[in-house]
Amino acid sequence: MNSLRPIQAIQRGAFLAFALGANTALGGTAAGNPADMSRPFDRYSWVTSHNAFTSNGTIPNQSQTIGRQLDEGVRGLMLDLHYDQGRVRLCHRTCVGNSQTFADLVNKTLLPFLEREPKAIVSLHVEDFTSGRQLVAELDQTPGLVGKTFDPHAWSTPQWPTYDEMVASGQRILIFSLNRDHSGALMTRAGAIHVMPSEVFTVENYWSLGKTIFQHDNGCRSRWNSTTHPLSRREITEKPGWRPLFTMNQFHGVPFKLHASTDNHFERLSERYINHCRPVARRKPNFVAVDFHERGDAAKFATWLTLWAPDALP
Repeated sequence: MNSLRPIQAIQRGAFLAFALGANTALGGTAAGNPADMSRPFDRYSWVTSHNAFTSNGTIPNQSQTIGRQLDEGVRGLMLDLHYDQGRVRLCHRTCVGNSQTFADLVNKTLLPFLEREPKAIVSLHVEDFTSGRQLVAELDQTPGLVGKTFDPHAWSTPQWPTYDEMVASGQRILIFSLNRDHSGALMTRAGAIHVMPSEVFTVENYWSLGKTIFQHDNGCRSRWNSTTHPLSRREITEKPGWRPLFTMNQFHGVPFKLHASTDNHFERLSERYINHCRPVARRKPNFVAVDFHERGDAAKFATWLTLWAPDALP
């Protein structure tokens, strides 16, 4: 334990310096597009909204629309896809009422946002409960995605391309799917839409801090088999030299808005990273997944991770 104390002291000192100047030095760019776009993509960290689509649901995980989340700097969206009423829709477990279709999210929110923000990159983390036929039929209605989704196999770089290289390429939408059968180049009438299998291109800690707000399991273990998918995995098998992107989940099984400020507090986030996730993942997270992203300090934490937090351990 003694060997950790100097590291913790440095991080807490960095936090104090960051917190004092954050409002004036970072302003509205705290969680949005980086000022320095020259780093490889896996050297950045982003606020990611868990169940981003549920702001109007019975038990919401967010209080803002996805459009508002993007405007406020969220760059990762966790989405559940279900087939209902002849369309692929954004629903949590079951679809209730006239849930938004995936195509409407893309056509009416995501693509217009990227048009307004030409330097933004957005990552979609998809839990897909559809069939391949249903998904491709829905993607047929999003022709604007063609040419904009990130295709890792189109890149010959020895590591993740830099942020500015990705912006210049136009491949500014990264799609990760927990359904590996629906990954690769999905052929639509307009062309290919690229989807990366989450278990190959990412590592992720177990998703829940506990079922209720009275439980706080801060341990950081792999969401998947810790032997075959450890958080410390250094390389993507399909892309030698590329690190898997790390998703750090920080939310409870049942969302509670008033408690989100506690879960999303900078000290709570940084303590979990320094004392629990970094020792096992041996690097900093790229996606910080939270409920009610605007409550607490998720944006400041993600910015601190990008600018100042220590990264890889030997």
